[in-house]
Amino acid sequence: MTDGRRSCFFRGTALLLLAVHLLAGTADSLELQLIRWTRVDGQPELISGPPIVQEIARDLTALGGYAVLVLVSVLFAGFLLAEVGVGEFGFFSGLVWSGYFLVMLMKRSFLRMRPEIVPHLSLAGGATSFPSAHAMMSLIVYAAIGLLLSARVRSHRLQRLFTVFPLLLSGVVGATRVCMGVHYPTDVLAGWAAGLLWTWVWFELRARLQLRPEAASVAMGNIAEGESE
Repeated sequence: MTDGRRSCFFRGTALLLLAVHLLAGTADSLELQLIRWTRVDGQPELISGPPIVQEIARDLTALGGYAVLVLVSVLFAGFLLAEVGVGEFGFFSGLVWSGYFLVMLMKRSFLRMRPEIVPHLSLAGGATSFPSAHAMMSLIVYAAIGLLLSARVRSHRLQRLFTVFPLLLSGVVGATRVCMGVHYPTDVLAGWAAGLLWTWVWFELRARLQLRPEAASVAMGNIAEGESE
């Protein structure tokens, strides 16, 4: 991961954690207001806006669901195994599965119940909501795919696209979770922050492990040159 991307990951995580802290200090009042704002006054079962908005929100929130993420992950892992190598396949699979177990552990640790202020417009698995698994796992899966693809292209435009588009996609998924009424805004913000941090940790470890053989070969070359002199 380049220094620019590393800086963006750090800044993004810090801003998200700050937002979680600020919203968490409002005793849920601001969060509840934001959830109410997404619905029609007097008809909380409807999302504000034309009817098509509700259908679009349901379609977009599915992009962070387990069915879609598992399908995308399996297909991309198969591509890595067939075209790139076992190492990248293992790295991607390890990142995704460890992220899943991490978010499940966090949910069981915090035990925050889902909001009941408006009707849920999406089937939510489990009663706990913090952090949002849709937000965290969509960021991990899509960002990992984007970063791995960006490393294989030379075009700077494509590299930026592969880096930014997954973040925007995860952002849309997280926003729809609040619109669906199944998450507080801080659930989503925490999911994004945890996803960013977990992805950064794995890519940093990967970069350092890849540099070790190169450093060892350089050291051996220096030793060989010293002996020849």
